[in-house]
Amino acid sequence: MAALRVTVAVTGRDTAEITWSPAGDARVKFEYARIFLVPLGTDATRRYLELVDGRRTAAVLRLPALPDGDYAIEVDAYGSASWGDGRLDGRGRSAAFTLGDRG
Repeated sequence: MAALRVTVAVTGRDTAEITWSPAGDARVKFEYARIFLVPLGTDATRRYLELVDGRRTAAVLRLPALPDGDYAIEVDAYGSASWGDGRLDGRGRSAAFTLGDRG
């Protein structure tokens, strides 16, 4: 499985631009990816946000109404266009980012 480099640019209270690519020099083609939101510092599990089909490097998402806090994005990427294939070909997690006022 390929390691993914995942970056998040928060562009508004409920919008973020998420990009992912294979880490290093790996040349892996991904047909689709599933995007998850991970609350940090809690026992909460990751939350599915969106399926991105046909775009392998970027997505702009409307984040659900979220409490202030620290989060990360995880991306699971698949090389097969068949949803039923179920073979995970790449995974990565972004650095932490903060939404709202932590003070």
